[in-house]
Amino acid sequence: MSTDPVPAGTLYTVAYPVLPPEEAQLIEHVRTAHDRLHDVIRAHFTLVFGCDAVPLDAYLAHVEAVTATAREIEFRCGRATLGAVSDGLAPVFLVPDEGYSDLALLHDALYTGPLAPHLCRERPYVPHLTVGTLASQRGAQALCDSLNDRGVRVSGVVNALHVGSIRGERFQHHAVYRTRA
Repeated sequence: MSTDPVPAGTLYTVAYPVLPPEEAQLIEHVRTAHDRLHDVIRAHFTLVFGCDAVPLDAYLAHVEAVTATAREIEFRCGRATLGAVSDGLAPVFLVPDEGYSDLALLHDALYTGPLAPHLCRERPYVPHLTVGTLASQRGAQALCDSLNDRGVRVSGVVNALHVGSIRGERFQHHAVYRTRA
């Protein structure tokens, strides 16, 4: 294993939800209008946030080992909620009502071994799909209200973890690891 710094840049581990077509279209419609990262990366759950302190081969081996013991996760989101305002942007999240604990446990398992020192303990982990990042909290709350008034319902499954980094204006994939069914 290499002990060199990560040549791939800052690494992330994400899970793209497998969704019914009409629910995927709803999320993409909302993200196209309201999420500045729409063109960078598809709708996803972030399980490991940016880490550039672990060598790529050690990072990949760890994610592969954790994923090998993980089962696919069914989830259901039934409400849009305002996330914590950061860098002047107000995010809109779909947070799972079902599958929340399983996603949080997978996040916790990933932040063991070589990633353990890089867990941010200042904010608790909240699994979510970001559907908007707005310039004002008022605008973000209006989007939440609109989605909730419509009765937003998104159900799907997480069955793979993707490791990648942001290069230019795109999320570049380095590896994909499938969970057990």
